[in-house]
Amino acid sequence: MTLAKPLTEYSFVLLVVFILSSFNIKSPIKTYTISIKITNIRNNKGFIQLQLYRSQKTFELETPYKTIRISKQNVTDKTLLYQIKGIAPSNYGIALLDDENGNKKMDYGWLYPKEGFGFSNYYHTGWSKPTFSNFKFCLNQNEFVNMKIRYM
Repeated sequence: MTLAKPLTEYSFVLLVVFILSSFNIKSPIKTYTISIKITNIRNNKGFIQLQLYRSQKTFELETPYKTIRISKQNVTDKTLLYQIKGIAPSNYGIALLDDENGNKKMDYGWLYPKEGFGFSNYYHTGWSKPTFSNFKFCLNQNEFVNMKIRYM
């Protein structure tokens, strides 16, 4: 009878270990930091609005994965540095709006945008919107991105 008790406790421990190991416990997803250098900022009025997109479709529909508004108070020599931390690996493209009046949208004059715009690692010179493939990058390590603002 002294052998039955340790065998029962041993069986219980093995059962608990088996049950716990059968759960698909995932390790935390590795995240990365996107360091951004924004240049050619014409003034300190308003905000810089960054929108992270993951695909051509979300860019076309203007439904960003993440939107970030940055104060322009720290602009020095027409340049601003910013970091986005904790971003999961994926394909991303960043679109920028220099929202000088703070209304969270691009303002237009007669035919042209009144406010500046930019894209990750891509200076757009065309008259129509770029495609996502023009400014996308694969985030699989910490990334440095240049964004030069264009005003029309």
